[in-house]
Amino acid sequence: MQGPRQIPPGRRGFRIRPPDGLSRVRPQASEAPPMPRAQRVSRMRTPSRSEETPLPVRRETPTHWIYLHGFGSDPMSPKARFFSQQFRAAGLPIVVPDLNVPSFEKLTITACLAEVERVISGFPAGAKVGIVGSSLGGLIALFAADRCKNVSYVMLLAPALGLFRVNFVGLGKPGVRAWERDGFLEVFHSPSNRNRRLSADFVADARQYDERNLRLSIPVTIVHGQRDDIVDPHLSITYARAHHNVKLHLVDDDHSLLASITQIWEWLRMDTRPRPNRDNGSAD
Repeated sequence: MQGPRQIPPGRRGFRIRPPDGLSRVRPQASEAPPMPRAQRVSRMRTPSRSEETPLPVRRETPTHWIYLHGFGSDPMSPKARFFSQQFRAAGLPIVVPDLNVPSFEKLTITACLAEVERVISGFPAGAKVGIVGSSLGGLIALFAADRCKNVSYVMLLAPALGLFRVNFVGLGKPGVRAWERDGFLEVFHSPSNRNRRLSADFVADARQYDERNLRLSIPVTIVHGQRDDIVDPHLSITYARAHHNVKLHLVDDDHSLLASITQIWEWLRMDTRPRPNRDNGSAD
């Protein structure tokens, strides 16, 4: 199997862009570049610490969906609107919660997870849930899948893996210490198109979430752009290699993945199409 394409060293991990960097570009559909060809990354034969005994993969077709937007975004982002339209056209229920909870200034991963659990608890009994998570929403999707056993599929778009394990969101340790000392960090908030303060509570809370400790038994698909300068693609490559239930597509795209969005939808539909039940069990 073909190995991963080499990505230049020195990329930074998930980072908070300066004020000019988070302004959202909304390209016209006719202006989108040709669809890049993706690579599927082979996995290492040596299992990770968290998967020394791999769990059998459960394959159950989702009947209800959730889209989780990324950091500094909201439910009206281009990808959120795209997936909402596609799922509704396919006759599938979808919810796009606002993850700026309890507010953007007081945002924590714990609060986001509580909101996702609240949404999932409102689905009908017996519903199988699929989650699409972008960037920070991708990290949250993994932990939501671990907590909510009716989640049967997760797709992660440039997920913010290793959020505070890799280069401290691009600030470096001195920057994070200053953030904690001051009690807040000024960051650009795209939906409101202005700088807003983010509490240092985000830092303390995020440190307790390490995706390497999760053991999921559901299919996970990751799509990551090779030109992503926000979240290092190598984080997704490493995660996919270490987990037998993870499939990774590398595409010629940036962090937004907007140029690849149609192909991403096709992959999602292929991953979650109903399969014949051959053994009357959920393991595959």
